Amino acid sequence: MFGTPCSSVIKSIFGDLAAITKPHSKKLDRKKTFRPFEDTEPVEYLSKANDASLFFFGSHQKKRPHNMIIGRCFNHQVLDMVELGVEEWKLLSDFKVEANALGSKPMMMFAGDAFDTDSVYITLKSLLADVFKGTIVDTISLVGLDHVIKFLALPGTEGKPGKVLMRHYRVVMKKSGTRVPKIELVEMGPRLDMVMRRNRQPAGELLKNAMNKPVKGKPRKRKNIETNVLGDTVARIHMRPQDYSKLQTRKVKALKKKPVKVDKAVEPTAKHLKILLMAATRIA
Repeated sequence: MFGTPCSSVIKSIFGDLAAITKPHSKKLDRKKTFRPFEDTEPVEYLSKANDASLFFFGSHQKKRPHNMIIGRCFNHQVLDMVELGVEEWKLLSDFKVEANALGSKPMMMFAGDAFDTDSVYITLKSLLADVFKGTIVDTISLVGLDHVIKFLALPGTEGKPGKVLMRHYRVVMKKSGTRVPKIELVEMGPRLDMVMRRNRQPAGELLKNAMNKPVKGKPRKRKNIETNVLGDTVARIHMRPQDYSKLQTRKVKALKKKPVKVDKAVEPTAKHLKILLMAATRIA
């Protein structure tokens, strides 16, 4: 987002930074008449409206030319901010190099002892890492590592503020005759030389809440329950012996048992005996 007034240099730089961080960034072209270091309420309102935890604010004044503020919010409250002034720049359009792929993750390098010793540079390092890290993943393809962002910290001396240099390189993979390709870095921009200005460190209570990690309870162990390779839950149950002869199955008319007809025995009468005797006499 931009303040009033804002230079065309900052607008172009913000356009390049948005192109690097796509699709995880949103550019607000409407100018805002507020100053984040004096009043954070408008920033917190926009953070809640756009559901964003990180913001860039650009402005231009005679006292602070080509001014850029990088800030972070927690629970839609401003946590910390660092103000930088762009002294020298070179945009993406000034380099005739193919841009990085959409959604690719950069490799970041932070050079300089100040990033580990100075509290202001430590805050800036954390902010820059949050801005450019993208989506957190467990694995990544080698082809997806197609650009490098390097930050160099130059601590200030007496009467002179410190500086931060940003360089952006394209990773070019060439054949090397082995499985590991030959890597070459080609600068692709933007190239920024920035001077450190104001900063706002996080408040103690707000920082404590932001750094708090919820305690995850241990998963309850379930007996006789497993998950197979396909992700299905398989359980083992124990039952008493069953009498399958009494098991009720589907009633089908074709399988219905029919009563067997048994012929009744016929008792011989005197007439029957007479016929038998006559037959036996003839045979004899």
